[in-house]
Amino acid sequence: MFKVEIKNLNTKAHIGIPNKERSRAQLLKVTLSFRYNIAKKNQLDNIKYLKDYSVITKSLKTFIENSRYKSLERLVVECSKEMKKNFKLKDLHVSINKVAVAKRYGCESLSVSQ
Repeated sequence: MFKVEIKNLNTKAHIGIPNKERSRAQLLKVTLSFRYNIAKKNQLDNIKYLKDYSVITKSLKTFIENSRYKSLERLVVECSKEMKKNFKLKDLHVSINKVAVAKRYGCESLSVSQ
């Protein structure tokens, strides 16, 4: 079994409970990890049997940038559903760090994960 991790993907989203906070895009750092199997060793060099990390990364970034959720919790849940549906990912883990809020409170990160 292989584990793939896309770590600290920079993207922006209009997110936040107050309307003012959602009025402009905020920097988010997103980490996505998942596992998958390849049935036979001779399939290891064939993209037909592999997960295309580039396509997954672009899709995740586009989904987040087009989202308009109020909470990180909702965004994490919806990202998970979207990635599972589009790419049939197993053992999926999504973590989203709201960089500006962390800095405002003097902490290294403020993230929500599932």
